[in-house]
Amino acid sequence: MSPPSEKRPAAFGAWLGFVLAAAAAIAALWFLERIIVAVLLLFFALVVSIALSAPVGWFVRRGLSRRWAAALTLLIFFGSLVLLGALVIPTLAGQMALLGNRLPQIIANIDGQISVLLARYPDLQSYVGPQGASIRSLVPSGGALFQGLGGISLSLIGLAALAIVFFSTVAYTVIEPRPLLNAYLGSLPRAYLPAGMRAYRRAAHSVIGWTKASLVVGAIQAVTAFIFLTIMDVPAALVWAALAFFADFIPRVGGYVMAVPPVFLALTISPMTAIWVALFYLVSGEILGSVVAPQIRGATMQMHPVLILFFTLAFALAFGLLGAIVAVPAAAFFSAFYSEFYLKRPLRRSER
Repeated sequence: MSPPSEKRPAAFGAWLGFVLAAAAAIAALWFLERIIVAVLLLFFALVVSIALSAPVGWFVRRGLSRRWAAALTLLIFFGSLVLLGALVIPTLAGQMALLGNRLPQIIANIDGQISVLLARYPDLQSYVGPQGASIRSLVPSGGALFQGLGGISLSLIGLAALAIVFFSTVAYTVIEPRPLLNAYLGSLPRAYLPAGMRAYRRAAHSVIGWTKASLVVGAIQAVTAFIFLTIMDVPAALVWAALAFFADFIPRVGGYVMAVPPVFLALTISPMTAIWVALFYLVSGEILGSVVAPQIRGATMQMHPVLILFFTLAFALAFGLLGAIVAVPAAAFFSAFYSEFYLKRPLRRSER
């Protein structure tokens, strides 16, 4: 038997290793929590790069070299963004300025509609209190807005810096994707290389399908929303149409969230107008989300809608708007890797 004095240092060393490992894990989790926005932006940049690989491959099949195809794709991509901004931003800014100037009148109209509703149905008074209902308290004062201009300016500077880093990452990845792909494959054991390559190709196929579906459905929603809101004379129709374009990037949830501002603005015209606007968003969202989008996505993404909804809600609750945007690509990667590395794995002898 070994003397007890030799067991104590061994036990102490085991406990010390456990404490150091726990401290390292806590430090790693804290660091990850601090950089989670950067991780999500990097993942979203990779998703955009994968989506742009489809036109790059199309140009390569037409005879262009890989580098020239990537350069032409990036030129079209960034040129489209600049052209879209040049066409939309001036009108968008003008309508937002007009909306800001009409805000006091809009608030007064909404308060008037609420007062008429309470006078017609006195039983509703118990739900709003003796002081009556008013949305003026929800709108910040001019002084508060002025005090926040400095913070907004800093936020815009930070947003511009993030945009530069984001688009630079997209450009570098589209032009030269091989180092990242080789690093990913090099991190896998040799036995898992075929499954890892199949999982990546399947996830990329799903991401490209998601991008096509979102762009097509978003364009349809934006055009129909602009036409309908213009006919109904809802203020800033182009603003809400631009928001509707991005609604399908947040499946099922985004369309209803984007419908809230135009419905409230329609209430300033008449309650019936607000009802028609709400019905329009409800019907168009259900038709596009339940009929059109699944038909476009079905052949490419091959994912159950429950999985997409779960990832959308989970990522939105955990990471906010950015999480909701990257939720569907994250679900695509999860589904592909789960299928290749777990469902198709060789069974152990004990599992047979």
